[in-house]
Amino acid sequence: MISDFGKRRIGSIAQLMWTLATHKKIDRQRRKFIRKKLARRFPGPFDIEIENIHLRAYPLENYCDRTAVGRNHLPEVPERSLILPLVKPGMVFVDIGANIGTYSLFVAKQCNDHARILSFEPHPRTFGKLSFNVKANGFNAIEAINMGVGPEQTRMRLYSNGGTNIGTASILPEAASDKQFVDIKIVPLADCLKSRLIKRVDLLKIDIEGFEDQALLPLMTPENSALWPKAILIETVLQKHWQRDCVEVLTSLGYTIAGNTSENLLLVHPMTEKLES
Repeated sequence: MISDFGKRRIGSIAQLMWTLATHKKIDRQRRKFIRKKLARRFPGPFDIEIENIHLRAYPLENYCDRTAVGRNHLPEVPERSLILPLVKPGMVFVDIGANIGTYSLFVAKQCNDHARILSFEPHPRTFGKLSFNVKANGFNAIEAINMGVGPEQTRMRLYSNGGTNIGTASILPEAASDKQFVDIKIVPLADCLKSRLIKRVDLLKIDIEGFEDQALLPLMTPENSALWPKAILIETVLQKHWQRDCVEVLTSLGYTIAGNTSENLLLVHPMTEKLES
């Protein structure tokens, strides 16, 4: 665990402001007003412990950080409940669009650091936060990778607002909230897995703001069938931007929908059920 964690504790007034700015019983417009007029005076970062996980949170910059600080739990509770039965020691987990690492950290914690976790986060500032959080928890299972995933090895622009929710960065300018951008490296997932001698993927989570099809579907070819994930948690909020329907392709390959939330689908391959039984 890195020694610097714990030096940036949150004060009581800052805690109150971010609690109000994220409180579910306060309507969205009022929460936004509180965030912009009051809570922004306390941008952080704050060192917090949530669900036995250490985070250095920047609540003004990222929704995930705001949730952790203001609501005292990691974001995407329904999604984590969906994947929890699949999280087991020794598993291989691929996190595409890792953001500050909440999914990767959650899996590492559940597996007691006995897992192989690849966490892809291309935005340089967000990647720095991810790397810090991994080190703050002392996890060895997580390999943080400062690259995006796509159909070929290249460089692309990653668009974001660079401000209040940098976690919504997208390679697609039409899916981004603003037109600020950084230049990032893109790699095919199959190449990345094979270069690391990974022979299977137990669970893959992908949330990359409308680019999911171009990152995931190149892996789903017959020659890569050994690397097809046994289970996939995919965000569908921006599926209108997909060039190919990921759900349609995956179901044609034998995957079935095992669960859903308002923003994500969990699909499992029949092989998963055999391994779990």
